[in-house]
Amino acid sequence: MSNRRRVISLALLVLIVAVAATAQGNYKGYQRPEVFITAAELKALIDAEDPKLVVIAVTSVPEYYAGHVPGSIQVWRPDYEAAPALRGGVTDDIMLPEQFTVLAQKKFGVNPDSKVVIYDHQYDATRMWWAFTYYGKSDVKVLDGGYAAWTGAGYDTDMVSSGKAKGKGTWVAKVAIPTLRTETPEIAALKDRTDAQLWDNRGDSEFCGKEIKKGAFRAGRIAWGVQADWPLLKSKDNKAEFLPAADVQKVLDKMGFDQAKEQYFVCQSGVRTTQWIFVLYAMGWPMEKLHNYDDSWIGWSKDNSLPLETNCPDTTKAPWQS
Repeated sequence: MSNRRRVISLALLVLIVAVAATAQGNYKGYQRPEVFITAAELKALIDAEDPKLVVIAVTSVPEYYAGHVPGSIQVWRPDYEAAPALRGGVTDDIMLPEQFTVLAQKKFGVNPDSKVVIYDHQYDATRMWWAFTYYGKSDVKVLDGGYAAWTGAGYDTDMVSSGKAKGKGTWVAKVAIPTLRTETPEIAALKDRTDAQLWDNRGDSEFCGKEIKKGAFRAGRIAWGVQADWPLLKSKDNKAEFLPAADVQKVLDKMGFDQAKEQYFVCQSGVRTTQWIFVLYAMGWPMEKLHNYDDSWIGWSKDNSLPLETNCPDTTKAPWQS
């Protein structure tokens, strides 16, 4: 690229960022709109050849090669999973910070000032957002609408080339917000707490003990957890697109979410839980009150000493609403 073209591109990038910042000032009514990026904004960054841009596709390999955002780097759950031997045989937990540092530096090429954008096909992008946030990179963005938003806008896709890091990064993962991840003893203690709420983000078949997904050891649910299925936050037409903040607030009010209380989330393996953590943070809730049970049902079901229920609750009301 010539110097003249580079100057023009950089000038265009500055303009794009300024316009995007103005446009996102009230994106869908969220108090923290900076956690989102639209397909148009991402396209502008790519066209401007922003050297700091890192686009991560949290998709399976077949999904990735069926079509992906050009230049995006593919990653899937096993790539950032802690070795089960380190987690008492529990699978799908987030890897240790030292391992995540290697992943971020070598596979993604992340630097402290990298503009990391994550997208998915359904709900995995927020898991990677949660991991980066937990480990200290707080400016990561999620593409609202995911891959469907990209293709829906008519932008080019790639089915052949694999995205690669622009070079080895220097960002180092360190636990920055310890409360974002919680362990089984704290979940067990919630039974007797009145200052906290536990939300189960699985569907009916799992929640009511009719299905055991791969990795879990027993079917059922934690008795003091209340079902809050993740699609409640999403568009019916695009499971990767979040509802406007006003619609999310209606869901929260109906279900009895209490911002004064600590919020805990459980699913199968701590992935769907991050949908709620992400959207509540975007709504303006304090991060220190949002807790992801990383072991989730896999960890709980593995311990036979822990109680569970295998039926559907008789009421849709939460215990604090009765």
